[in-house]
Amino acid sequence: MNIVIVGRPNVGKSSLFNRLLGRKRSLVLDTPGVTRDRIVEPATWWISAEEYHLNLIDTGGLGEGRFKEEIAYQVNTALQEATIVLFVMDVRTGITHADEDVFNELRRSGLQENVPVIGVVNKVDHESFEDDLSEFYKFGLETLMPVSAEHNIGIEDLKDTIIHMTSAEPVESSRRPTEDEAFDEDDSDREMEEAESDTPDAELAPGDDVMEDENTPYIPRTPSIAIVGQPNVGKSTLLNAILGEKRAIVSPIAGTTVDAIDTKINWYGKDYILIDTAGIRRKNKTEQGIEVLSVVQTRKALERADLALLLIDAEKGVYDQDEKIAGLIEEVGSSVIIVLNKWDTQSENDEFSQKAAEEMLRKQIRFLNWAPLVFTTAKDSIGLDRLHRMVNYVIEQRRVRVSTRDLTEFVKTESEIHNPHNAKFYLSHQTGRNPPTFVAHVNDPKKIDFSLSRHLIKALRARWGFLGSPIRFHFVKSKNSSERRL
Repeated sequence: MNIVIVGRPNVGKSSLFNRLLGRKRSLVLDTPGVTRDRIVEPATWWISAEEYHLNLIDTGGLGEGRFKEEIAYQVNTALQEATIVLFVMDVRTGITHADEDVFNELRRSGLQENVPVIGVVNKVDHESFEDDLSEFYKFGLETLMPVSAEHNIGIEDLKDTIIHMTSAEPVESSRRPTEDEAFDEDDSDREMEEAESDTPDAELAPGDDVMEDENTPYIPRTPSIAIVGQPNVGKSTLLNAILGEKRAIVSPIAGTTVDAIDTKINWYGKDYILIDTAGIRRKNKTEQGIEVLSVVQTRKALERADLALLLIDAEKGVYDQDEKIAGLIEEVGSSVIIVLNKWDTQSENDEFSQKAAEEMLRKQIRFLNWAPLVFTTAKDSIGLDRLHRMVNYVIEQRRVRVSTRDLTEFVKTESEIHNPHNAKFYLSHQTGRNPPTFVAHVNDPKKIDFSLSRHLIKALRARWGFLGSPIRFHFVKSKNSSERRL
């Protein structure tokens, strides 16, 4: 079941979307036009102790603006997939000409003949507003629901109505909802900021358990791939090229994408979640409001991504901001592939080969020398097959598991090659895969200098790979050195 939310800008569509979803997913700001692309998220509702699965689709506000035609395309595409439509209006402003335009567009499309439409009057957070509801019956909608998405008023009634009007069938489940599955506005900010991480605390005590059991089979999750970079380097174009459809709005106007857009795809027979993100600008060019929130959303997207595609414009080259974005990727622990996009712009430059371009790029972003580089022209879908192969390889490398015995022997051997302060190594073990994380128990962590840490990480890559992934190596003091030897 697909529930599509439509309406003019700034009536609270994204607030309603978040409320129905049960967490904050779409950007919410008192500025019209924040949502531009359509955002699709699966949701689970518990109604009368029965479980329902559905898809929620948030759309951009229909009306005037720089992206009027592009937003209309995205909305119309969503409506073609709709099981039911929520036409959102604002009780505080009453019916406007823009509301009438949205309704007339729905009527002209003939959608109402086949798909039920619920009029949702939002921001009814006080009984005084209930007297103003009569105005909204002018559209002749059979069902009109007063709600306040911000204050969670009328939401359960709206869910019940949606299930009844669509005759949705519950899924078979023996489980019952827990209290944690009830949406709490105060908890949602914290929920968004909690990213999955297997990285151990640097102060991990020697007696702590290994976070992963070597004998337990690893069940991989669907990998998430975040597409990041400066504005207008072709992120949305690459997303659309991979999907084979206009999923995200593409425009020469920098900053077109402001939210992180998740899309589940099957790419050459394998499942992924692609995350298109907003372009990150330099601070002195970042305005308060929409773009600040976009940066926050991009960081959160990276924190939950297994792999980042760092797009760089081949025509413009590497800027300081590209280096800062690369540093952010390394900081949050995502694997990364550097994608030099718009390579077609260099086709007439005989002296600038791919080898020369890679040498120049490696000099400018030295700290990502472990990241592979792929050349693409997203607008013509050139280089996507090689990109797909590299994506699979990097994800496989990220999931490599090193046994405790092999790692302990390896670290001991390598420490005999380079160990300027004569640190003694005991047990070493891998504690996580996201990113690859290792802990070595030593007699004195202060004896581990940068050169030794770098030597061990470089040797780890030479032995086991981990191409495209940052490696975390922590050194902790062993309290029982004699018991820690293998």
